[in-house]
Amino acid sequence: MTAVYDKLGINFMYPENWKLLDETSGTPHVVTLEAPDGSSTWSVHVYDKDIDQDQIFKDTLEALQETYPDVEITPLGDDEQLDQLRQVPSVDSDSVQSIEAMFYCLDFLIQARLCLVATDRHWLLVWTQAEDRDFDKQKIVFAAITVSLLQTLQKTN
Repeated sequence: MTAVYDKLGINFMYPENWKLLDETSGTPHVVTLEAPDGSSTWSVHVYDKDIDQDQIFKDTLEALQETYPDVEITPLGDDEQLDQLRQVPSVDSDSVQSIEAMFYCLDFLIQARLCLVATDRHWLLVWTQAEDRDFDKQKIVFAAITVSLLQTLQKTN
């Protein structure tokens, strides 16, 4: 079954057995979903449209590098998930930026993807993360949640 998140101008569906953490105070507004076993997360950081997109990405990457000094970062140009995002009418396809990050947390190799997209009203930074060995299994769930988010923005704008 699916659950629905609908607050502060964003709406998306997600698996009902995932844990929801909603940080509504402060900027950006952050909503995080955690898989039942705790090994995977999906989150969206909602920024006002008047914030500079390059600064959002720069600040995010600096925080990641500060937390994980040995992080390996690779820009993603073409990718199946990015292609799906660019197809959604509410997304400014020219603004999509995405990177893949690999880092160790404790003894686990973590794979993360960060994707920044512009909509009519917001900058959305979608951050997906899982143990490297589990990332491909979770990729379908991550994509479904993200597309659900962007499609509902399309309907409400």
